[in-house]
Amino acid sequence: MSFTYTTLKEALQNYTQNTETTFLNSMDMFIRLAEERILKSTQLNVFQKNVTGTLSIGNPYLAVPNDFLSPLSLSITNSSSYEYLQFKELEFVQSYNPNSATTGVPKYYGQFDVNNFVLAPTPNDTFTAELSYFYRPLSLTKSLYLLSMSNVSGTFVMGETITGNTSGQSSKISILDTSTRITVEIPSQNYTVGETITGGTSGATGVITSLGADTTNSWLSENGEVALLYASLSECYLFMKGEQDVMTMYNQRYAEAISRLKNMGEALEVTDDYSAGYIKKART
Repeated sequence: MSFTYTTLKEALQNYTQNTETTFLNSMDMFIRLAEERILKSTQLNVFQKNVTGTLSIGNPYLAVPNDFLSPLSLSITNSSSYEYLQFKELEFVQSYNPNSATTGVPKYYGQFDVNNFVLAPTPNDTFTAELSYFYRPLSLTKSLYLLSMSNVSGTFVMGETITGNTSGQSSKISILDTSTRITVEIPSQNYTVGETITGGTSGATGVITSLGADTTNSWLSENGEVALLYASLSECYLFMKGEQDVMTMYNQRYAEAISRLKNMGEALEVTDDYSAGYIKKART
């Protein structure tokens, strides 16, 4: 079993039997808080990413990616060979190379601020750098679906926000498929077939003729669905100020599920049976 954004919301509503408007409009927040809880509780390989870039001569800083959470390693290619830099405290890096005008092959790096690393020495060449890091995966709440329209007036533009005049729902355009078909982020509640949508930037309008199916999955919604469900339910029930025994049950189910995810990410993913041997259990 796996969830899409739509089926997870349906499951949360069925479990809680709550159709109150404010609760339903808060579903995105519940799911994002659940994803954040899981992300900060496990070290899974799927939360790791590698990117490459180029160091600039005379520039001691290297920008971190927008989805960066924490570093795993930083290497440079020097004369066709990988050289891994050592991660140090900012004070160490700046003390090692107190004059940023002093250049050389970088040996150390540290977190300068939320947007940049600082290197020491300052690069003396345009080295290729490869950063391995923990990142924030795209939330399931950013799932996409297709809107088909008729009576289109004007031209919608990529990235603008569209708003339905009947439902009041808003979302961003992610793909301009054709002049009458656009792919958008799914709003917290559905658009209405027959309503007019308006582009916030372009002012273009169109009448919705059909809504596409939600088929988007995330890794967590496919492989950590139990943890995602019960973490989301915990957030829902906390919002509802529900009974303590039910809240305790949801948290216990979440703890069981996150324990299995941690076992996979922090035990199974970091070795193999050839190297470590099979897990053996004493005969009973």
